[in-house]
Amino acid sequence: MSIDKIDGKLLRKMFEYGAKNLELNKKTVDELNVFPVPDGDTGTNMSLTFTNAINELNQLGNDQIYSVGKTASSGALIGARGNSGVILSQLLRGFAAGLQDLQTIGKEDLVNVLESASNTAYKAVMKPTEGTILTVARMMSEFAKENLHLYEDKSLEEFLKDIIEEGNKALQSTPELLPVLKEAGVVDSGGQGLMYIVEGAYKALTNQELEKEITLNLSDRERFVDDSNLRPEDITFGYCTEFIIRDAKDANEQELQEYLNSIGDSTLVIKDDDLIKVHVHTDHPGKAFEKGLTYGPLTRMKVDNMREMVGEIPDAEVVEEEEPSLPYGFVAVSPGPGITEIFKDMGINRVITGGQTMNPSTHDFLEEINKINAEFIYLFPNNGNILLAANQAEAITEKNIKVIPTKTIPQCIAAMLAFDPEDNVETNTEQMEEAMSEIISAEVTYAIRDTKINGMKIKKNNVIGISQGEILATGKKLDEVVEELLSKLINDESSFISLYYGESVTKEEALDLQTKLANKFKDCDFEVAYGGQPLYYYIISVE
Repeated sequence: MSIDKIDGKLLRKMFEYGAKNLELNKKTVDELNVFPVPDGDTGTNMSLTFTNAINELNQLGNDQIYSVGKTASSGALIGARGNSGVILSQLLRGFAAGLQDLQTIGKEDLVNVLESASNTAYKAVMKPTEGTILTVARMMSEFAKENLHLYEDKSLEEFLKDIIEEGNKALQSTPELLPVLKEAGVVDSGGQGLMYIVEGAYKALTNQELEKEITLNLSDRERFVDDSNLRPEDITFGYCTEFIIRDAKDANEQELQEYLNSIGDSTLVIKDDDLIKVHVHTDHPGKAFEKGLTYGPLTRMKVDNMREMVGEIPDAEVVEEEEPSLPYGFVAVSPGPGITEIFKDMGINRVITGGQTMNPSTHDFLEEINKINAEFIYLFPNNGNILLAANQAEAITEKNIKVIPTKTIPQCIAAMLAFDPEDNVETNTEQMEEAMSEIISAEVTYAIRDTKINGMKIKKNNVIGISQGEILATGKKLDEVVEELLSKLINDESSFISLYYGESVTKEEALDLQTKLANKFKDCDFEVAYGGQPLYYYIISVE
């Protein structure tokens, strides 16, 4: 029997199948990387983002279609990882907005929600690029709108099948829209991830089985915020308290945030229409619950003794002083322990471990932002694939923050060196952004497959040198590739080169390379420091 309407229960199943199908195929998506570097993570990021949406759905006690859509959207919003995950969360946000006032989805409704999803995602990206997940979503939406009249006597099932076929055609066209995809011989990874989701959803609609059953690891995201990495010295208030306030559409989240800040720290208040998600560390969970009840009924109430979690039961008489307020605070993403120590020495308050292959989520940023007692906070993503998640955190938080759009570790270091605590926010922002723009950054890693880029033939396991999104050097010997890379980056104005060596390089090897480079590039001074980053032999800055 053909299906002509999708209700909330079926939509929930379609979301679940979409998430499962993506999880089954995430490695394939990860491998669709333009550069043959060992850090493809688009599939993983999209899967983690969508899994967080399913986690939220598992807590929803009704199958009203708008509630299903909004709950999935909310889960994806705070769980978004990487640029692909953020765009996926925006697609879900637009999809959910299109469900308002609906009881079911028919063919005409499907046209509207697809259009809403595509438009919302495009608006969320400052400079949309064609040949990406955005193109795939838009072309499915446009096909649906332009051809609706042809399906008056056909089922929703047939309509969706043809929309998906158009999506696959759009995916195959992405190399024609982005030359770098064509040269690398791949389709867009984000677009492929989206097609796995919609194909899984279609199988749910038509009651088909997926290729193989899997169980999503939902327990990983039972908590809104992951406190598992806390150390005893990080804990000021002993109880991690979380809950959701329902039917709180007219609630004042800023008032709630201020109250929670008065009884604890690490406060997170996220309002999404009539739902408010709350996370706070406090010594008085009951007070948090009582305040929440003044806005609406509570659900998903959870309290954990964090000192037990980290194996420390303190003397009850010990009262820790509240951290004094600072004029400025800093949050930065670090790929390795050596970089982390450098950041801390420069005055960065909170460091999030992440970078390539381990992109922090939006809620990871929100958690660290809320741990800092400062009038103004600067956030450094230090990776182009993390930038949208950082921007999304800036849009959600009630605190005064600014994302400095750093895409590399050297840019972050240059920005921090330009910071002056005596200057105001506007002056510091301008100086930091100018300083980061003057730095030339580069990375040295290895190839995971044979490919050809910019006319350069690259063999699997070869060393490759990358700068400004372009592979500039390749070869079998690490030192020779670094030397070739620098020969293309150093000019008459270059004077100082920093090399941060990774976890697979010894200090002795790095110092030997420093000596070789100093002998070749006699007009430049060289500095070597331990970075400890995985996958990348060296992170390099040229000043």
